Amino acid sequence: MKAFDKLGRCLLTLATLLAGGPAIGQAVSEQQWPPPGVSYYGDRNAPDISGLWLGTAMAPPGGAPATNSGATADGRPPLYLTPWPLPYTPAYKKIVADRTAAAKQGRAIGDIGARCLPFGLPAMLTNKNYPDEIVQTPGEVTIFMYNTFPIVIWTDGRGHPKDLKPSYNGHSVGYWVGDTLFVDTVGINASTPMDGAHDPHSAKLHLKWSIERVAPDVIHTHITFYDDEAFTEPVTTTNIWQRKTTRTWEVLDDASCFENASAFSDKTPEPGFIKF
Repeated sequence: MKAFDKLGRCLLTLATLLAGGPAIGQAVSEQQWPPPGVSYYGDRNAPDISGLWLGTAMAPPGGAPATNSGATADGRPPLYLTPWPLPYTPAYKKIVADRTAAAKQGRAIGDIGARCLPFGLPAMLTNKNYPDEIVQTPGEVTIFMYNTFPIVIWTDGRGHPKDLKPSYNGHSVGYWVGDTLFVDTVGINASTPMDGAHDPHSAKLHLKWSIERVAPDVIHTHITFYDDEAFTEPVTTTNIWQRKTTRTWEVLDDASCFENASAFSDKTPEPGFIKF
């Protein structure tokens, strides 16, 4: 009899799942998935920005892009941060001076990627070397970025957690207004650089950014950096992302950091790998 009861419960659970009901262990009173107003293919009233997108690299005015190749990925002009020089407070001006002096001695302070750590959200938005893939699912937009953690932007109405622990990408929530996704990001680890030049920021960094689809194959990513410990005023930039549809952009070289990072390995990189 117990065996029949167990089988019945299993069949009931399966029928509930097929009917779009709550998942295993989820109370009926809890919010159903997907949330009301969205479909399994993204927010019902939001534009479809899914696909492969490539932005440009950051450079100081009059200088070359700060990338491992010294150029933007597809030859387009670089982006710039405004104002420039960055409006650092006295304490952070000293940090920048120390990093500049170390760089002249061949030491990269603040380059956490050279230690095979995730690059972090700020630099991955300002310094685009490779395409990113945007995937829209119920209540969220996910940006899969090359050689680092994906960025998850929650669009289901939730807020930031009260007990948020700092991380490399922080915590992002957003909402759609027409063709623009407005994003708010907090909780970014202070060890992450702002850009490819490894400019610093504090643990108070607060990003307000937006992804605006201005044409079927063009996105403008507007970014404002708020950090009253590191900056005397907000810093802004706009990165233009273009859709990539040719197959050459779909397959990227492998990036084995510990085998090819210049800070760790003195051997010649194997063919097909990128030297960091």
